[in-house]
Amino acid sequence: MSLSARVTWRSFQAGALRMIFPGLASLPFGIGFGVAAAQKGLSAFETTLMSFTVMAGTSQMVALDIWAQPLPLIALAVSVFVANLRYFVMGAALQPHLPHLPWWLQPPVWYVTVDQNWALNIAEYRRGEGDLGKFLGGGAIMACIWSGSTLLGHLAAGGVLSDPGTARRFGLDFVAIAVFVVVATIMFRGKRDLTPWAVAIAAALASKWLIGGNWYIVIGGLAGGFYGALRDTYFKKRDVRPS
Repeated sequence: MSLSARVTWRSFQAGALRMIFPGLASLPFGIGFGVAAAQKGLSAFETTLMSFTVMAGTSQMVALDIWAQPLPLIALAVSVFVANLRYFVMGAALQPHLPHLPWWLQPPVWYVTVDQNWALNIAEYRRGEGDLGKFLGGGAIMACIWSGSTLLGHLAAGGVLSDPGTARRFGLDFVAIAVFVVVATIMFRGKRDLTPWAVAIAAALASKWLIGGNWYIVIGGLAGGFYGALRDTYFKKRDVRPS
């Protein structure tokens, strides 16, 4: 069943309520970003506005790493683009479930396509139970939690979190990894996913050793994704179901 473009207030509420606890997983990460933003000189308003409009923690952290005056706009644009490449894959996975989505609903769908919300809803879409209202509601609550947590971090930057090493001591630097592990667990469909994951891990480790920097994230993801796509295309042409 295709994902319906009809949105009801009841489904929107249901999507928002069920995303509260998954969304809270980003709370420490958001606090860490707020602290880092304060240390870079961003105001509380600028930090909150950036989080609400961008709503992509990884790319925001990448942007802060190279934040300087004057702003290196080209470097910022390229870095954020690379950090967000995974959204092309996530959007492609959603596309078959959005065949007749009105143009005016497309930007809100792009906006709410964030890791936890996407992972929870794409699993339902694949079972034929997708609901656009739940998807939008989940994304709305995620935006509120993420923006609020970054504001909280900014406000706390002058107190207990003023020491740059405090985030590490509280384990805030591990939160992003934990979130992605949860997302991967939700998306795991059985042993047929093991080979693409192995290719992604091998490519990431090799690029980390050979290239350095954060390119291993992009290279690993692209390698695993391309392998999975090629494998599925190969078996589809031969009408053979891969193990």
